[in-house]
Amino acid sequence: MPKSSPADAGAGAERLAREDEAARRAAHRLIAPGVVAVEGPDREAFLQGQLTQDVRGLAPGAARLAAGLTSKGKVLFFATLVAEPERLILVLPLTAVPTVVAHLSRYAAFQKTTVRDASEGRLLAELYGAAAASVPTPDGGTRLPPWGELAGGILAPDAAREALEAALAAAGSVPVSEATAEALRIEAGRPRLGADATDAHLPDEVGLEAAISRTKGCYVGQEVVARRKTYGKPTRRLVGFRFEGGLIAPGTPLSGPDRLDRELSRVTSAAVSARLGPIGLGVASFEAADGATLVSPAEPAEPARRAIVTGLPFPPSAVA
Repeated sequence: MPKSSPADAGAGAERLAREDEAARRAAHRLIAPGVVAVEGPDREAFLQGQLTQDVRGLAPGAARLAAGLTSKGKVLFFATLVAEPERLILVLPLTAVPTVVAHLSRYAAFQKTTVRDASEGRLLAELYGAAAASVPTPDGGTRLPPWGELAGGILAPDAAREALEAALAAAGSVPVSEATAEALRIEAGRPRLGADATDAHLPDEVGLEAAISRTKGCYVGQEVVARRKTYGKPTRRLVGFRFEGGLIAPGTPLSGPDRLDRELSRVTSAAVSARLGPIGLGVASFEAADGATLVSPAEPAEPARRAIVTGLPFPPSAVA
């Protein structure tokens, strides 16, 4: 594979800067979403007992962030819950669909409910910037709520792609690359399922508070969530990292410089931000306060293996 030249790197940086600037005004990314459909007369009651969010009384087109937990309160998945006229759907990463369908189907076996993969034929526009609200929703489409760096989203049938692309262009929205989208996500501190949030984490450890209803009744994992809210004291939290000497790869453990034998965090996401330079995410012990320097135990003296802990979202003061 040919090595990139300084000119290539400069052109890449310029592109990231242009896309980052556009994302502050009007930008988008078109992706193939994962969609799980829950159908049947018991669908509302079924999901009310499975999800952290209140499912009751959702009008068609209404959408809320929700999560599914293990009996021990750990994160199995999180998704945008959307009410359609004849079903409830969960919008989530496409790669998560088989696992979520299999999990929910086990619980739905003795109810008047079916769970299936309904991803085919769907298109998702992830929206960025203040102008996102001016993009009309095409026929058959549904508006998704803002979260993190996203100003919202539009879930639409594939047949509406041409109309949706025209509406985006009319609003002055420009497409952003996957690299820019990842940097913006990390800046905002929005966790990625399977990377920053897994079944090793409780929802309050990975920034999923918005997915939890504090007023609804029983659901799988609810006792653990309620007990932690009343009596618990979180020992870990999702944090940002500013990498001093370049990107540190996801999976790299991080320790305090004076206790290399004690892992305080692990890099779970990393990207180069147009505004902030090399940044990342990780779930860190509360011992690692904002501003603390963490190092890779394998190379503690190497500046390129150092990470500065930052609260989320990344504050303006974090700009290099």
